[in-house]
Amino acid sequence: MKDNIYIVKKGDNLYDIANKHNTTVGILKALNNLNSNFLQIGQELKLPTTIVEESLPSDYIIYTIKPNDNLYSIAQKYGITLEELINFNEQGTTLLNIGDQLLVPVKGENNNLTYVVSPGDTLYNIAKRYNTTVDELKKVNNLDNNLLKIGETLIIPESNNYQTYVVKDNDTLDSISNYFNISKEDIKKANNMLTDDILIGQIMVIPKK
Repeated sequence: MKDNIYIVKKGDNLYDIANKHNTTVGILKALNNLNSNFLQIGQELKLPTTIVEESLPSDYIIYTIKPNDNLYSIAQKYGITLEELINFNEQGTTLLNIGDQLLVPVKGENNNLTYVVSPGDTLYNIAKRYNTTVDELKKVNNLDNNLLKIGETLIIPESNNYQTYVVKDNDTLDSISNYFNISKEDIKKANNMLTDDILIGQIMVIPKK
């Protein structure tokens, strides 16, 4: 039997198989094009390894949990909501273990820039960060008032003051900084980053000089 193939046995279910192989139900379903959780004895399931990750749809990646990760921070870096991340992976808990894997939907380079609302955010400080106005934010997001919900995703209006960049494999904050000829600190400030950590598929704001 190949290391990246699992043969379904009597009594198996997707949740137990996912736990056994440090993955999630969502990843197993995406890799195997499953529309339901129903399994048949003897069925072959692809397991998420570096070999089969290419089988995922182009708008998904497999993310491996690192120290200090949490669902909220991962969702924010990829520009999706916490609910979306949980639903894609059919997570029954918000607890994560180092080495666990999540299926993360990523947005293409031509998509609108989005921002996931964090605790303490207001329309005013978000507008200021992206060199736009409160009125423009409300207009593109069809908001009737200034109230925001934590985890809510906002569309950021296009601006001549920044461009977006989707992080690729082997990218580092230093390499991105050098490519755009802008300081790391300016990039971190624009993206509300406390560390140099970046994620593949993450949409970054690059200020224009």
